[in-house]
Amino acid sequence: MTLKRQHAILLPAIFLAATLAGCQGFAWILVKTVGPWVPEETSQAEYDMKNKSVLVLVDAKDPGFLSEYPRLESAISTGIGKQLGERQACGPIVPAHSVDNARRAEPQFGQWSVAQAGKYFNVDLVMHVEILDFRLRDAPGSNVYHGYAETAVRLVSPETGEQVWPVLAAARLVTAETQPDLATEEHGEQETILIEGISDKIARLFYTYKIADLPMRPKVK
Repeated sequence: MTLKRQHAILLPAIFLAATLAGCQGFAWILVKTVGPWVPEETSQAEYDMKNKSVLVLVDAKDPGFLSEYPRLESAISTGIGKQLGERQACGPIVPAHSVDNARRAEPQFGQWSVAQAGKYFNVDLVMHVEILDFRLRDAPGSNVYHGYAETAVRLVSPETGEQVWPVLAAARLVTAETQPDLATEEHGEQETILIEGISDKIARLFYTYKIADLPMRPKVK
């Protein structure tokens, strides 16, 4: 069978599968099926942190988030650090538990600037993640889980006190929303899915990866 004939048979099947899978599934299917004939598509790191020590500093804008999710800041910091470490996207990363210890040991830690926190840990860069929204339900009292997280992310140089990324905005907005088919009555499971999802999306900004490596049906969008 000629290559032209193979394409004529394959393409209708691809578009049928794409229709059933939706937009995100369509992109994944194209990479998997058309990939052998085209260069692999990659997403480039938005900022190169190679060989630089990093503090992932996570702060909740609303203290109310922490009353309901006491480990939220630490969990997101841990998730981001884990992804960056596995991808070797930077140099040494300050462990989340060290930040927790500093918050307890230093009474003024909450009033420090991002640069001051970076100097305290003697790092090259601070990734400051501000949690703007975090909820597991659309409305209080609802028994249907629909997780949503919204964060503002920026990189700051402790040495100069200046923001080095993003250049043309105060911060980069990163959101995560659990997929509709993940509705569950298990509170802990939904919280874990949302924390892992937002952590992964933030970390992915800082390393280069192949689009084909992403799951076809991610738990968060």
